Amino acid sequence: MEKTAVVSQKGGPGKTTTSVNLAAGMALAGYRVVVLDIEPQAQAGAALGVRLAQNTINMSLGLKLQQAAQGVPTSLRDIIIDRSDLLSQRKSNGVLHLLASEQATMANAQHILHAAGVEKAHVLRGMLEELEDDYDFAVFDTPPAVQSLNGVALAAADYAITLCAPKGATIEGAVAMRSTVQHVKTRTNGQADPKYLGALLNMAHPLSEWNNEEIDVRNQMVDTGLQPFVTEIREDGRISGSYQKGVPAVIGYARAACGKRYARFLEEVIARMDAPEAEWPIALSADEQLDEAEQAAAARVPSQNVTEASRA
Repeated sequence: MEKTAVVSQKGGPGKTTTSVNLAAGMALAGYRVVVLDIEPQAQAGAALGVRLAQNTINMSLGLKLQQAAQGVPTSLRDIIIDRSDLLSQRKSNGVLHLLASEQATMANAQHILHAAGVEKAHVLRGMLEELEDDYDFAVFDTPPAVQSLNGVALAAADYAITLCAPKGATIEGAVAMRSTVQHVKTRTNGQADPKYLGALLNMAHPLSEWNNEEIDVRNQMVDTGLQPFVTEIREDGRISGSYQKGVPAVIGYARAACGKRYARFLEEVIARMDAPEAEWPIALSADEQLDEAEQAAAARVPSQNVTEASRA
């Protein structure tokens, strides 16, 4: 099982929609996938149509984390929620499962893990060992900022992806999170060493709509070594609408532009898992893309002149 944490130091860049669409896209491709909602706000579960209530609180991953952190023997198998029915409209043979969150129990787990410190950093990795052969991929949706739940997620992860949006503040957060990922090995005494896979630009706009801030973000993603994915996710109301419906856009709009972008993104993710960083194709900077667009426009002008002359 390949385990990927989607992490962000700041809230708002689309971490949850990225997590569930990445996982759902993998399941659509025929893989066995489990989503871990490690977020007190339980947004990944909501994005997959699951909201735990008081009478189902015993299904919370947060409760299991509390038990494990306190040394109580526990298993994840009895809280797995099957959401593979979401794939039926696309006739996929994949598996899409969820380990759901609930606010109070996950917040309590965070307090317990924070108090325990590095000693319990590997609690989630240990819990997942029993599921190792059950899934091809696990995707972790994590809370914003660097805190105990993020530390536990990264200590359990094999890979990490971070996010940027066309806002300057997200660059600083992504750079800080990449540094955090790179220091996991040291902080866990070599027991965990997640591989940084790159940064996804989310809520992007077509070139004709770029403002100065988006141009600056795109340039900095390259210049600061964030290894941006070639695929970007464009701002699209269908993505947020899919969240409200509990059906990821990659499933509900598989043939639309937003669904196709998520499908290309997951292909890049899987390719980067198998290749050294030096071989990854990365997105062009904004300046490079603007230069290419200018050259393409200039190349079209002579051909248009010839056409007009021939008509005359």
